[in-house]
Amino acid sequence: MIKNGIARILIGVRDLSESLEFYRDIINMSVVADHPVDAETIEQLWNLPQGTTGRAVYLKNEEQTTLLELIEFKPNSGTFIRSDANTYDYGLFTIAFRARDVDAAYHYFQEKGYKFICPPITYTPNWVPVTVKEAIMVGPNETPIALIERLTEPKPFIKGDFGIILDSSQLVADMEEVTKFYVDILGLNQVFDKVLPEGMIDDILNLPAGTQSRMAFINQPESNTPPLEFIHCSVKGEYLSEVAKPPNLGLFAIAFQTDDLAAVIEKFQNHGIKILSGPVTCSSNQEKAIVVEGPNRVNLQFFE
Repeated sequence: MIKNGIARILIGVRDLSESLEFYRDIINMSVVADHPVDAETIEQLWNLPQGTTGRAVYLKNEEQTTLLELIEFKPNSGTFIRSDANTYDYGLFTIAFRARDVDAAYHYFQEKGYKFICPPITYTPNWVPVTVKEAIMVGPNETPIALIERLTEPKPFIKGDFGIILDSSQLVADMEEVTKFYVDILGLNQVFDKVLPEGMIDDILNLPAGTQSRMAFINQPESNTPPLEFIHCSVKGEYLSEVAKPPNLGLFAIAFQTDDLAAVIEKFQNHGIKILSGPVTCSSNQEKAIVVEGPNRVNLQFFE
């Protein structure tokens, strides 16, 4: 039903040049496409006012098929999706990149004026015997970016300072809803679902001491695309669904490709999944697409 995991990660950007300087020039992703966004996508798929225009730039690394889709809408709202949010508010959160040297990256980005949610922290997860060092920065468009360095041998080869997309994370209110949607309905694979040791991610996410947390990873079997990461905390958050949409700025959707959109729509209807828009045929690439409200009110796009 789903072809090869996460197809695209969509980010609304204020200035494409600024965002490209970060993702292309520093993170070392390559531009593979650059074109105007068609009116059908803008007005029918994303429900933006007539007259709104957009330009999309697609980037990827050498090892994965997943695309980072940067979209500059004109006009944009000037509102950043995550600017007034707590780290534990429900919705899309980080994009994580593999880093060669997190300490060096931390100092480099600090010198460039970037802020950090979490400075470098070393820890060993309880689900795998691998020690990592992680930092979370506030990237362009106030998008949280996780930088993760593996400290345990064998260390992966990284061509530059930064490598593959390791995952895309979400903060969630209901983990069972997540499992039902992604595993039972979409047929993806649950890698693990574990309660974390008390305090393990408190410093990483700036959570109150002693917060109880649970984490799950879900992926497409035998795919090199990044997994989806889900984090549930005992601290109650707010839903970001009212602000996490275009033309606001930041991470606003995850897209999946399917080989049978009609079957996907029927399945969603049978399970009471809310279809927000579509199906819409996009004139620029002849893709047929829908947007649905996924678990925890996250925007998810499906296209054929």
